[in-house]
Amino acid sequence: MDKTKLHQLLKDNHQGLLLVIDALPFPIYYKDIEYKYLGCNEAYAEYVGRDQEDIIGKTAYQLFEHEVAEIFTALDRKLLQEPGIQIYETPAHGPNQDARYIKLHKATFRDEQGAVAGLIGAIIDITEQKNLEQKLQHLASYDDLTGIYNRREGTKQLINLCTEAIRKKRPLSLVIVDLDNFKSINDTYGHGSGDVVLKMAAQTLEKKSRACDIICRYGGEEFLIILPETTTSGAVVIAERYRLLLEQLNVQITSSDSLTITASMGIGELDLNFPDQELMLKQADKALYKAKKKGKNQICY
Repeated sequence: MDKTKLHQLLKDNHQGLLLVIDALPFPIYYKDIEYKYLGCNEAYAEYVGRDQEDIIGKTAYQLFEHEVAEIFTALDRKLLQEPGIQIYETPAHGPNQDARYIKLHKATFRDEQGAVAGLIGAIIDITEQKNLEQKLQHLASYDDLTGIYNRREGTKQLINLCTEAIRKKRPLSLVIVDLDNFKSINDTYGHGSGDVVLKMAAQTLEKKSRACDIICRYGGEEFLIILPETTTSGAVVIAERYRLLLEQLNVQITSSDSLTITASMGIGELDLNFPDQELMLKQADKALYKAKKKGKNQICY
C-alpha cells in the first residue's frame, strides 16, 4: 500500500485516536514497513528536535547518529519480521544531549487487507527510575560511611573467589583488620571523630591495595581484605604493609587536635583439601584475637 494512502487511512479511521496521541505528554511515532516515519505527536517532535512535518518521510538515519539509527532500525526490522509487541530499555540522549534512559513500547499494525503495514512506538523516560535502582544497588553493596564494600558484598565476593580458587586450585588468603582502642577514640573525641578515623582507614586500605584484592568494612571497626593468588606467607607481607600505612596515618580531628591509630590483624588461608570460607574466617578471627592478646598493633596467623 502506498504510504500516502496508508497515512490517509490512519487519519480517516483513527482521527480521534490521532488527536489523543498528539495530546499525550510522552513521545509517540509510527512508521511504514520501509522504516519511514508516517507521523508522530508533538512530544516526539520535541524529543527529536524537529518539526512534525520535517520528520514525516524520513528514516532513523536522517534523525539520529548512525550508531543509534543502526540499533533502532535492527529492532524495527525484527518487529516487522515477527509482528506483535516489542518492549526494551536503552540508554539515550535527551534534546539537550543530557544522558537519559528510556523504555520503548512498540507494536505492529495492519492495513485493510490484514497485512503488516507498519509499527507504532511510544517512548517512556525511565531515567529517574534507573537512577533510583542504581542508588539502591549501591546502598546494597557499599558501606554508607566509608564508601567501600559492605559486609554483605564482601561475603559475596569471598564466596565467589573461594569457588574460583577451588576450581583453579590456586591459593587464597584473607586478613581481618581491627583498629586498636577504637572505643576510647569514640569516648574521648566523640563518634563523629570515630567516623573520620574509619573513613581515613578505609581510604588508605582501598587506595594502597592491589588491583585484584577485595576490601570491605566487615563490621564496626573491622575490615576484611581478601587476597586472591596469595598464600599465608604472602599475606603476612601484604598485611605488614597495611599495618605500617595505618600506623603512619595522622588523623586531624579538629584544627588543633590530631591522633594516630594502630591495627591488629589476623590471617587465614583457604585449605583446598577442606574448602570452606567459614573455616578460613574463623582461622583469621582466632589469629586476630591472638594479636590483640599479645599487645595489639601486630599480625598473627
